[in-house]
Amino acid sequence: MALSRRQFVGAAAGTAALAATGTATAQEEPDYGGWFDDVSNYDGTVDQRGQDTVTITVGAQGNNGAFAFDPAAVMVSPGTEVVWEWTGEGGGHNVVSDGDGPLDSGGAVSEAGTTYSHTFESEGIFKYVCVPHEALGMKGAVVVRPGGGSSGGSGSGGQQQQGPPANPDYGGWFDDVSNYDGTTVDRTDADSVEISVGSQGNNGAFAFDPPAVRVTPGTEVTWSWTGEGGGHNVVSDGDGPLNSGDPVSEAGTTYSHTFEEMGVYKYVCTPHESLGMKGAVVVGGPLGGGSGGGSGQDGSGGIELSGPQWLLSGSVLLAFFSPLLFAVAMRRRQNGRPPQTSGGGELQRATGPEPVEEAAETEPAVELGHDEYDPKGTAALVAFYFVLIGLLWVFMYFVEFLGRVSIIG
Repeated sequence: MALSRRQFVGAAAGTAALAATGTATAQEEPDYGGWFDDVSNYDGTVDQRGQDTVTITVGAQGNNGAFAFDPAAVMVSPGTEVVWEWTGEGGGHNVVSDGDGPLDSGGAVSEAGTTYSHTFESEGIFKYVCVPHEALGMKGAVVVRPGGGSSGGSGSGGQQQQGPPANPDYGGWFDDVSNYDGTTVDRTDADSVEISVGSQGNNGAFAFDPPAVRVTPGTEVTWSWTGEGGGHNVVSDGDGPLNSGDPVSEAGTTYSHTFEEMGVYKYVCTPHESLGMKGAVVVGGPLGGGSGGGSGQDGSGGIELSGPQWLLSGSVLLAFFSPLLFAVAMRRRQNGRPPQTSGGGELQRATGPEPVEEAAETEPAVELGHDEYDPKGTAALVAFYFVLIGLLWVFMYFVEFLGRVSIIG
């Protein structure tokens, strides 16, 4: 069993939880150099690495109309086929590389269902635009990088942040939503999530609670009606998968949808959208905390040590506390009184009161003060401590150079 340097430090300091999660790193956001400054629906790079085919919507809602690519930025693995699919909204669109690049779908078309595809073989950042609507902000980018993406699993070890950021930039979506406090509630550890419809907010029962929630792909989200605030519904903003139908007011009504694709899904209550009854579901990967959200290796938030770590931790604790224990033992020995014996060396038995004889006057005993010390006891204490340190170093030598467990590796 290998004991890494980080685990060694964690054991010595009593922080093995850090070693257990030390491999978790967040996805590094590419530097687009201001490319998305005027793109309203850009909220981070969606990590789709590990998938053979990725689809981007052409003519999605954004930039004050159906003038957006969705997702605006996507990360894929080398060899991935990216397919652009037209919604039929926003007029004629096309996909053309910015500058010298491989993308060119031809003239602008508006027919729904039109597709254009390209397989990316080399790494890099590939920016592109819709030529007729570039000035409106209809721009996108495909980032090609090796590594695992959404198919990398959701186990507890070596997790990466996937999909949109933990708290995306919603582009002013929640500016008029009174119960949104600027944070996205993390529910990435749950198989199903419930959102209340008709909660208190926006000067009445006109709110979704929580208004913004983050889940993992495959999570079922259920909207549950409170019965307050009149008729409500759940409808995607623009082109999206959510549509609960006509507004209803009956308490206990539910509507569910299972989110499979990563992205940010904004939605509204149609009758009360102007009052601020809006919400968003962010679909992404784990945030590096593991299933259950614990900081320990088992998700419980505690500290978990392996066998060698326990042995090393015990040795370090013994080194710290042994001088104190030894000093206490010496103190008890010094202050202890030997049992009284008879003239023959046997213990006296309490057979009755003995005549008391006046003891001869002797010099008073002198007790050691705080500023005085026992030379022999101090020397013994120092010698014992150095012997213990030597034993610890011998132990570390045998473990490091003669055994199979690496401490400083």
